[in-house]
Amino acid sequence: MGRQPLTDAAALAEEARSALLARARQASAGGDPLAALHLQGEALHRWPLLSGREEALSFARALLDFNRPRRPEDALVPPHTAEALARLQADWPEEPLGWIGLAKLAEWRGAWAEAVVLWQALLDRFQALAQPGWYEQAMMAAWLAHDGPAFKALRATLRARWPQHDTWWDRRAFGRRSNAHERHAPDAPSSLRDVEDLLRFGTPDQARQVLEGLPEIDRESTTGRACAQIIRSVEHSGLIADLAAGGADPARPGTSLVWRNPAGSDRALIVFSGGARGYWLLLDELHRALRGCGVHLIYLRDFGASFYLAGDPDLCIADYRGMLDLLRAQAAGLGAARLACLGNSSGGYAALRYALDLGAEAALAFSLMTNPETRHEPQVSPAMRAVAERNPGLVFDLAQAYAAVARPPRTILCFGEGHEADRREAERMRDLPGARLVPAEGLADHSTIRWFLRQGRLPELVAALFEAPPA
Repeated sequence: MGRQPLTDAAALAEEARSALLARARQASAGGDPLAALHLQGEALHRWPLLSGREEALSFARALLDFNRPRRPEDALVPPHTAEALARLQADWPEEPLGWIGLAKLAEWRGAWAEAVVLWQALLDRFQALAQPGWYEQAMMAAWLAHDGPAFKALRATLRARWPQHDTWWDRRAFGRRSNAHERHAPDAPSSLRDVEDLLRFGTPDQARQVLEGLPEIDRESTTGRACAQIIRSVEHSGLIADLAAGGADPARPGTSLVWRNPAGSDRALIVFSGGARGYWLLLDELHRALRGCGVHLIYLRDFGASFYLAGDPDLCIADYRGMLDLLRAQAAGLGAARLACLGNSSGGYAALRYALDLGAEAALAFSLMTNPETRHEPQVSPAMRAVAERNPGLVFDLAQAYAAVARPPRTILCFGEGHEADRREAERMRDLPGARLVPAEGLADHSTIRWFLRQGRLPELVAALFEAPPA
């Protein structure tokens, strides 16, 4: 039998649908992919019975391609996306895109535990078609969901199937890092991830050059605006010029920046600042407060996300001992006979850890973790755990280590009064000789160092590090 003629109502619906899809094609051809997505999603929503497999697949491909360069919080999702992806999965379950789309949708909502379940369902159903990239995305979801068992199981399966595949976890765990010149594809365009990498590993000027070349939709996204604000603040603050005047080389993406106090000093403060993407912004705030403290300054960056324990490949320093030798040489070059350490977050652990081996007088830590090995993986950096596995005894409980030393460095431990985990970590050190706990009144989050910076209290804490005469 031939195709039955359309009723008047059906013919009108088909005409309206065709017009909407034509507008979507025009928007796409005219360089407005977001408008095209909205129009495609509207057509799928209004005429589900007239929309077939290819239209649903086209929508899913366009959605994933459009949002690929952006971080989850920057994803732009049309109103009827969940409905369209759920139908694609239900009506054409043999198509992986429906399953992938729902997993990505959960990620974009920040529902990481749900995303892990959805990625696992995809991997279970399409074992023969699975790609390493699917496992990597599932691992990232498990990482952010703090689901250690799922993370380990996914990585074990990936390594068993593709033993030569180098994942993002392997790059972090072994100190390797990507930058604007090391993308997954040699001809891949720049993205916001490159800007963030340059803010963490390079300089604000390099990040600005990449950001200015991105499409407007990336520059105006949440992440794009945040990066631009960091770049503007640092470029206008005079930080780079002051570091250069003090002998540092900010243009070299290495582990440390050494600033020589022009007034001279026999003291050096080693700063483990943390900060990730906001490294330069936090460094700017710190330097404003520290440059008048009468000390030389050695600022460190943790490129390997390893609690500063993995060395620096750029300087051919492969381990923690090499970093100790570097810091001793830098302090000697400054003429500093007296040392102290300051650390923030994971840098707080490093500050106390390095202070022990450098023979520092004291250490000041903000929101520190005193024993990383007690924390549930993957809350703790996988790189730190990889370093610990390769170097037994390197990572240990600071409370036990300080208790075992006859004259440990004095410690000043700052934490948010209302942040239960940070307060508990600091209180583990309370009864040790020379320990002083300083709560940030009314603070319930992890940003303790910025609270003390806003209160103008950092100089007095640094002065207290050197208040006792050297032995």
